[in-house]
Amino acid sequence: MSMLESLPKSNVAGILYDAEVVHSVLPQKAPFAFVDEILSLDAENMEIVAKWHLTGEEGFLKGHFPGNPVLPGVIQIESMAQAATLLTMIGREAETTGKRPAFMGVENCRFRAPVIPKAEIVLKAKLIMARHGIYKYSGELLTVDAEGKETLCTKADFSAAMV
Repeated sequence: MSMLESLPKSNVAGILYDAEVVHSVLPQKAPFAFVDEILSLDAENMEIVAKWHLTGEEGFLKGHFPGNPVLPGVIQIESMAQAATLLTMIGREAETTGKRPAFMGVENCRFRAPVIPKAEIVLKAKLIMARHGIYKYSGELLTVDAEGKETLCTKADFSAAMV
């Protein structure tokens, strides 16, 4: 049975895998884990939609910027990469068992809107290409307001190797 079939599904509507499952699969651990839930995972098309609850209490926000916190761009990129890691580790389990991701690079990154705590962040990642242990993705980071309106904040292409 594959990991995709064996992971316990969430009982909460709209959430495929909850934080307990996500944190059991994700190699990064607190305080450096930036995905809380998987909303959808399409292993056939290799796409994932995940969520991160940015509380505003994260330590790195205290200095970026005092009294007016903004999520650092490097953390935005890291959170998209973590969603892509979950996609690859679950969706291509046979290739990734016993391995961890090594971030290789980022291209075509655009920061379109600031991410202000407290924020509900939606992370989208799609595997574009996999060859010789190198994985290339496109990713998006969106915020969702109280009315459910999404705002695209960041877009990037990035790559990783499973080592």
